[in-house]
Amino acid sequence: MFERFTQSARAAVTDAEHVAREMGAMTVEAEHLLLAVTGTDTRTARVLHAAGLDEEGLREALIAETTRSLAAVGVSVDALHFSPYVKSPKLGHSAKLVLERALKIALARGDKHIGAEHLTLAALQPSVGTVPRALECAGVDRVSVITALSA
Repeated sequence: MFERFTQSARAAVTDAEHVAREMGAMTVEAEHLLLAVTGTDTRTARVLHAAGLDEEGLREALIAETTRSLAAVGVSVDALHFSPYVKSPKLGHSAKLVLERALKIALARGDKHIGAEHLTLAALQPSVGTVPRALECAGVDRVSVITALSA
């Protein structure tokens, strides 16, 4: 499957590992892939930026989502301390699902490659999980972003 990845998609996967490590995550997840794409110079990143999802905006939305989710179960974010020293985070469940969905999206569209746009569409596809909750915190309409990326 990785032989189908464009240079921007490969860079996003590699950068997602760096993002996860920087954030102290034990695994690379869908939100790290999405953050990595926002840092690229691609049409996909420009669509995300236009929707209010630049790298800083998405990070803030992810922090707001984490804070809200932890508060719902009575945990204060102030009590948490993350270590940014994870040597090499592995792909987590949601990131693996993004990669699988990206392949399916590319095949369904008849594309011979998997690019940043496929990864992004795959990350935005689920209606539950960290990414859609973060988009809700940011006031971003997930369906509108999907529509703009699909055009």
